[in-house]
Amino acid sequence: MVGRHSGDGPLDAPSNARQAPIGGGVAVPVPVQRGRKRLGDVLVQHGLLSPEQLDLALEVQRSSQGPRRRLGQVVADLGLASERDVAECLASLLGLDLIDLSKIIPAPDVVRLLPRQIAERTGVVPVDRTASGGLLVAASDPTNVLALDDVRLYTRTRDLTVAVATDSQVREQLGRAWSLGQDSASVEAIVDDVEDDEDGAAAAPSGGVSVDDAPIVKLVNQILADAVRLRASDIHVEVQRDVMRVRYRVDGLLRDVMNAPRRIAGSAISRIKIMSGLDIAERRVPQDGRTRFSVEGMAVDARVSTLPSLHGEKVVIRLLTRGDAVPGLDSLGFEPDQLAAFRAALNVPQGLVLITGPTGSGKTNTLYSAIAEIRTPDKNIVTLEDPVEVQLPGITQVGVNDKQGMTFSRGLRSILRQDPDIILVGEVRDAETAELALKAALTGHLVLTTLHTNSAVAALTRLVDMGAEPFLVASSLTAAVAQRLVRRPCGSCLETYRPDDVTLAMLGMTPADVTGMFGRTLPRRGAGCPECGGTGYKGRTAVYEVLSVDSAMRQVLIKDPSEGAVGAQARAVGMATLRASAIEKARRGETTFEEAARVTHSDAGGTHACPACERRVESDMVVCPWCAVTLDRGHCQNCARQLDPDWKICPWCRTRPESVRLVTAALARHTPGNPP
Repeated sequence: MVGRHSGDGPLDAPSNARQAPIGGGVAVPVPVQRGRKRLGDVLVQHGLLSPEQLDLALEVQRSSQGPRRRLGQVVADLGLASERDVAECLASLLGLDLIDLSKIIPAPDVVRLLPRQIAERTGVVPVDRTASGGLLVAASDPTNVLALDDVRLYTRTRDLTVAVATDSQVREQLGRAWSLGQDSASVEAIVDDVEDDEDGAAAAPSGGVSVDDAPIVKLVNQILADAVRLRASDIHVEVQRDVMRVRYRVDGLLRDVMNAPRRIAGSAISRIKIMSGLDIAERRVPQDGRTRFSVEGMAVDARVSTLPSLHGEKVVIRLLTRGDAVPGLDSLGFEPDQLAAFRAALNVPQGLVLITGPTGSGKTNTLYSAIAEIRTPDKNIVTLEDPVEVQLPGITQVGVNDKQGMTFSRGLRSILRQDPDIILVGEVRDAETAELALKAALTGHLVLTTLHTNSAVAALTRLVDMGAEPFLVASSLTAAVAQRLVRRPCGSCLETYRPDDVTLAMLGMTPADVTGMFGRTLPRRGAGCPECGGTGYKGRTAVYEVLSVDSAMRQVLIKDPSEGAVGAQARAVGMATLRASAIEKARRGETTFEEAARVTHSDAGGTHACPACERRVESDMVVCPWCAVTLDRGHCQNCARQLDPDWKICPWCRTRPESVRLVTAALARHTPGNPP
């Protein structure tokens, strides 16, 4: 019988297995005695695994602690095959249909036929009612007939039609169906149970009532759990005149998820304060705290910040990356040559490495990934942060506290007396900290820090503007890295499209450039589906600009530490700018041209297209360097002053626009490619 099989032992299910209802209508394959196949054998047969990889997966499965894991789950966790490939093999083995839940929007009343706890435990989600009055369900493990018996019991349906789906899609569908935005009835029921309480006393129930059973506790727990399921980085709880508004920041952009009555705002905010160890009686000054909560058995660290506002306190909860979940440098988004240059800067025994970019551009993640890669037992690594976001084992982390006098500069002075090998400074905010960091890099330490500038080139000149001596910057600086985060297209709703002319103009491109990149095909973007919340994007990756400081760059910094001179030297050695990196990712389908234009807008530098050859020119150029055509934008070509369109001569330098055009036209006729 198939029922007790875990998906990785022998299954009597050859390709000619027939379908029949078992135990009241559950459509699963009937065992046929000819041939015995296992899921592992099918994975090898389809070329998804080699025999050696199968042996590895079986060994990991046998040695795993706790409940026995299915072979398909082990294979996916090891990265040997994708979840979808395993699901396809399982469906083929059992003779069942494979269903793509990312393209289906089940009715909420159908999904909720099965209680949420039962659905999450069994890995089954009801999808639709069948014509015969039965129920179509998607299961990540259709061989678990005990789970299907529970589904039949709770839904009171004996006729089940089972389809195979990936475990991640099942969980995402359940999270979506029971989220705040969809489960409005449940939210209203919770809100109705909360008594009118402006002082927040409902956040701390008494009278023998369990804390977990309190309505306001359930609501706050649901807000936190839904944020984790939606991959949110921040939760915004705002008190407005009539409502309490809840928003999640997903992939860098805020989404509205709930509007609740204003009367429960005090209780909800007080509950969050209790969780994070803040003073619930203090509402007139900002407070900062930390908390840890659990979602589906996974511990999540969070940083909590409160701010008094006109109608009440606003709370922002930052969901932090765990120390054991810090991504590797290979997965951040570096181009191969950029990653090699960055790793070379990290491997030097002393020097200063700058990570630049605006708030929310992923600088902290890059720093932690770098520290996680270079930390070894023989190195003393000390960090100075405001505040400490990710707790990494094996290093010393120090938090800045301005109220107690623990500033960046004072903390850095103390760290230098702690015999460090590598120092991470959260941010260079003033001239004193910048000078200390540069001197630390000169005296035998590797210093990693961040700076708020738009580009890697501007980071070098910013240090000089802050008062650091140019020779000190040139001697100590090893590399400067600028970065931004761009959204990835959703893989479940990709479609071809043609970028509009405005987007291409912002990128300094033409339709011919797109044709040259893709030929007869077109780039792709997400159309919007339930999987991505209708945005067309799911997940983010980083684009980088890596500037290595070599001997030639040091000479430029000493002689002329201006942004123009440094930028010219960077272009001379072939440095890829943020915009060039973003366009390259769009060409590969890792982002879209719209994202490249949105995120790297500050990298545009006021560029335009030449009206003749349509190549990229800067806003201050008076002649196109490619075709020698005059770039007349209403300014005098000699003194660059603004001219009236009706003027025939510049009143400041006596230059006639007509004479400039005639000279330029003569030059254009004698340029290469235009024989005289």
